Amino acid sequence: MVVVQLLLPEIYSFQLKKGNTSKEFLYLFQVPIVRKTGGLADTVFDMDDQSHTEIANGFVFEGIDEGSLNCALGRAFSYYQEKPNEWKAVVQKVMRIDNSWNNTAGKYIDIYNSVRVR
Repeated sequence: MVVVQLLLPEIYSFQLKKGNTSKEFLYLFQVPIVRKTGGLADTVFDMDDQSHTEIANGFVFEGIDEGSLNCALGRAFSYYQEKPNEWKAVVQKVMRIDNSWNNTAGKYIDIYNSVRVR
């Protein structure tokens, strides 16, 4: 089995991206490992966050130091090696996520319609 993961240890997430990098990799069925910032914080939800188990789709770290990154990498590798069923489940979940522009555009239209003055 080939393990493909996306690693994004960004300090800043520029507003123009809006998490598109993580969406592209989710589209390619890769499990992301990201620093919690900008659009990445809006699109990748940590596997160990018990309050969001239904939407968990990757591994998130907050610090900007090597230890935080290593901890996230270690958690990801542990899931792959020690929890193969949970790893397969997150890969399947990532494969089902609709990150198409049609879905995203539809959400923006819904927001626009909910705030516009009638």
